[in-house]
Amino acid sequence: MNFKYDLAVCYRICPAMSRSAPAVFGGDKYLLSKVALESFKTSLGKLRVKMWVLLDNCPPEYEKLFTDLFDANDLVLERHPGIGNRGTLLRQYQVLCEQEDAELIYLAEDDYVYLADSFEDVAGLLREHPDVDFIAPYYHLDYETLSMHRHRQKSLQFAGRTWRTVKTTTGTFATRRARLRETHGVFRTLLQKVLFADMTDVGVWLALTKYDVFNPWSWISWPFKSPFFGWSLFTAWWLCWRQILFGKRYRLCSPEPSICTHLAEGLMPSSYNWGAELEKRVAAARNQSPRS
Repeated sequence: MNFKYDLAVCYRICPAMSRSAPAVFGGDKYLLSKVALESFKTSLGKLRVKMWVLLDNCPPEYEKLFTDLFDANDLVLERHPGIGNRGTLLRQYQVLCEQEDAELIYLAEDDYVYLADSFEDVAGLLREHPDVDFIAPYYHLDYETLSMHRHRQKSLQFAGRTWRTVKTTTGTFATRRARLRETHGVFRTLLQKVLFADMTDVGVWLALTKYDVFNPWSWISWPFKSPFFGWSLFTAWWLCWRQILFGKRYRLCSPEPSICTHLAEGLMPSSYNWGAELEKRVAAARNQSPRS
């Protein structure tokens, strides 16, 4: 199939501010959204991008952020009346599985800041290395600090970065349309409950990458080291046992240095001075024209 675009993106955004957002934004979600989106646009470089935007209970000024940056022919705005994280997540999977504009796809959230032109490297890696199934552009600080992430890594060199195999990531990742279609059922388990709590994204990724799922020591030690990781290992088996036992083992890679950061206080990658980067970007955004 001949695709018109290099990349299809489905971008989720809402006006609610996370409690863990850096103080530099002063509790202003519009400002955070503006800084994040402008950085994402510059990260795309020369890629031809089709953009779907899931505006969940967003006022009109949020729409303008996108219409100011993207050509109308490349942009689809969907307005939702507060369907929440799980509702927009389900719609994100549907859009990117069903679209026929690009083979490479990206599931994006509204609280990441990117380095300029960096996303061309993500697309290039997926094109040139078919053994890489998923890419987490955010190299989590957790990879360096949590014992649960210690494992023997495979790595490859590409575009001046080391791309390491990792166990898990968030809901923001790049892949191929074919891969998302293959794994759609596993990702949809995020919409389900397990006993008294929710399925976790860590549980989904453990089922796909299969790290530690057959390791008895992880079952014994993780609940004490991190109840969240212990619970995630349990939910992986509870809802995704077929994938674990019979499914393919998928390869998830993340670049070091990271090409972006999650806007959560205390979780910025150590390989780049993201604090200074954010202060610079926030100052520039504040100096621009007021909202309209």
